[in-house]
Amino acid sequence: MLIRRVSILAAAMIAFGSTIALAKPTLISQQVIAQNPRAKSGGWLKDLNLTSQQLQQIKQIRNQSKQQIAQKSQEIRQGQQELHDLIAGTATKERVRSKYNQINLLKQQLSDTQFENTLAIREILNPEQRQKFADRMYNKNPHAQHN
Repeated sequence: MLIRRVSILAAAMIAFGSTIALAKPTLISQQVIAQNPRAKSGGWLKDLNLTSQQLQQIKQIRNQSKQQIAQKSQEIRQGQQELHDLIAGTATKERVRSKYNQINLLKQQLSDTQFENTLAIREILNPEQRQKFADRMYNKNPHAQHN
C-alpha cells in the first residue's frame, strides 16, 4: 500500500514537473518577444536590416496577439497553481488528470498563436532576412545576442 502511494506521488510529481517545464517560454515566443523594436539597442533586429515598414508590420503583428498571449499565459499559470493544489490535496485521479489535460490544451493554444506570429513575421522578410531569422531562432548564429 505504501509503495502504491509513493509511486502515485512520484508519477504526480513527474507530471507536475513536466507541466512547469512546458510553461517556460518557447523558442518561438522568445523570438516574437525579441521582435520588439524597443528592445535593448535594437538587438538582433539591426542584423536583419529591416525597413521602417517591416518594423511597423512586426509591431502590428505583435500587438494583434499581445492580449491573447497574455491571457493564455495567465490561464496557464493559474491552472498550474490549481494542479499543484489538486496534487497536494485529496482530489481524485480523474480530476487531477483533467486539470493536467486542460493546462496542456492551453499551452498548445499559446504555442499555436506564437507560431502563427512567427509565420506572419516570416512573410514580411526577404530571403536573406529569413535566413538570419531562422539562424537566430535555432541559435546557429554565433554572433547573435541572447535576450
